[in-house]
Amino acid sequence: MIALITAVDQENALLRQQLTTPQQHNCAHLNLTSGSLNHLNLTIATCGIGKANTAAATALLIQHVQPALVVMIGCGGAFADSGLQLGDLAIASEEIYADEGVMTPEGFLDMAHLKLSLADTATTSYFNRFPVDQPLAEQACRLLGTGSTRCISGPFSTVSTCSGTDELGRQRHQHTHAMIENMEGAAAAHQCLLNQTRFFELRSVSNFIEQRDLSRWDLPRAMTNAQKAFLSLVDQGLFNGLSS
Repeated sequence: MIALITAVDQENALLRQQLTTPQQHNCAHLNLTSGSLNHLNLTIATCGIGKANTAAATALLIQHVQPALVVMIGCGGAFADSGLQLGDLAIASEEIYADEGVMTPEGFLDMAHLKLSLADTATTSYFNRFPVDQPLAEQACRLLGTGSTRCISGPFSTVSTCSGTDELGRQRHQHTHAMIENMEGAAAAHQCLLNQTRFFELRSVSNFIEQRDLSRWDLPRAMTNAQKAFLSLVDQGLFNGLSS
């Protein structure tokens, strides 16, 4: 079984429509849709916006569905020098909590500077940066890179307060070197790490990290492109062998 999560329903509506023999069921507060997608066993959930909703939903899915892989798709804001344009695809090479830390008169200090880990395994302490399934991310980027829509892999940053000014965007990019900003991914990666579950994240660019200007956003296009990209990866067999 593969579990796919999105922040809002519009980010998974196309995928739910594509499922063969879909079934609706509940997992605590989550409404799940399960079915087959080109022989892939898939459970889809809308987690809600933000870190807390995402962490809760991911933990529930891992416990009750026991997926071989958790996939997060959706929209994201692109930093100015990422090389991305509206509608382009981006795949996370890692997820970063960009605003977990402390703001001081000298600037922002992350959890590594504070020596306060957010997660610990038997061998490693994790502070702001959490891993994804790197081989899967690299393979997905190669597969999607052959299409008409640009696809780039790189670090994603997750925030509670989005960057709606040039200055905040500059500061965060300088600190994280991320190419995409979002509000959920690091929380999902965090839970997957704790539960030893593979994690993969795909987003499409809905806006740029700049002075907030909604007239320059294209949420519908980004939502559609991310879902079509996932369908393309399914068709190309990226997830074969993961959903048995």
